Amino acid sequence: MQIVNTIDLKRKISKSLINASGSTALVLFDNSREFAIINIVDDQLILSYYQQFDFVILDACFSTEDYVWFALNGTRNIEWNINTKTVSRTCGDVAQNNLAPHLRGYSCIKAIASKNLLIAANAGSSQIEFYHLNSLVRLDNTDALCEVYTKNIVVHPSEQIIAAQITESEDTGSIRFFEIKDNSVKLYRKYIATLFAPSACSFSESGEEFVTTGGFPPFSYQVNKFPSLDFISEFTDDEGLNIPEPWGNTRGITYNNDFLISSSTLIVPYYNGYINCIDQRTGKIIESIKCCGSLCNSLTRSQDANLLLCSAIGGEIVLLRNSNLKFNIVSSETAFEEADTTTNLQLPLVEMEDRTSPLNDPLPITEGIAR
Repeated sequence: MQIVNTIDLKRKISKSLINASGSTALVLFDNSREFAIINIVDDQLILSYYQQFDFVILDACFSTEDYVWFALNGTRNIEWNINTKTVSRTCGDVAQNNLAPHLRGYSCIKAIASKNLLIAANAGSSQIEFYHLNSLVRLDNTDALCEVYTKNIVVHPSEQIIAAQITESEDTGSIRFFEIKDNSVKLYRKYIATLFAPSACSFSESGEEFVTTGGFPPFSYQVNKFPSLDFISEFTDDEGLNIPEPWGNTRGITYNNDFLISSSTLIVPYYNGYINCIDQRTGKIIESIKCCGSLCNSLTRSQDANLLLCSAIGGEIVLLRNSNLKFNIVSSETAFEEADTTTNLQLPLVEMEDRTSPLNDPLPITEGIAR
């Protein structure tokens, strides 16, 4: 990894995204109605414009090169045309959460263009909603219970399974799994429960493992087999307890939003301003690069993985050129054993089988390199 350009927006960043070609970046800010569009030209980050909605933005995703879907607290999902700077479409229904009245609208969103799917978590009704991306017609009988605060929706390499990450408190969270095939949705009867606040999650490149990161702090990660969800390992870095408060964003959600997986290596934006490469199996930091002057909270890549984009809460956006990290960029067609699923998408967690770390003390993340 080599840093090629940096831009400082001097605002508290919550998340950054890059489109598939690596030509455009989207930046979200903490507890803000505003977002920024950055053009990437010849390895240079060029601020294009700021834009503001009437409601706080909680999440966003690219659906195509030039279109972004936003999940906002207080209104419907919004599709934004980057080039014309206009709202092109909206979808969803606004409901108020009876247990958390400040939540109404949507908390996270994901588009799977190849499947013509748009998936959004309704924070008011505590339901995950599935739409045909082209028509925005909701799929019949597919609303799924998601409970509490759904922070992330991630997609399996086969694009036939999704995981919904739920952050319940500063110390706990859960991940539900759904099979999505032929316009139908099934719920896995097992789920992962974490003993730390989950902030991000991802399937491995093969789709055979699932990694959850988080901590409020300290930084922790947990690895489970997939689809059995059997526990493999859990690691933590107690040094993170030394970072100054506040430890979470305005909504009380742990900072870190994204990380990458290359083979068995986790590439993690770290609380100390570094990007750390961690051997997933041993918890050893095997490579490290100083990236930002404040807590790094988001790391994403272009589809071909030539460009990486890292952001920090202090406002820095860093563009890196990747030459050594190898990513499997082809969708997986691995055949998995049949999982125990149900068409009862309203099944509460108390009636499901959990997979929780059996460790009283997680294994330590350790330095494997000299600074």
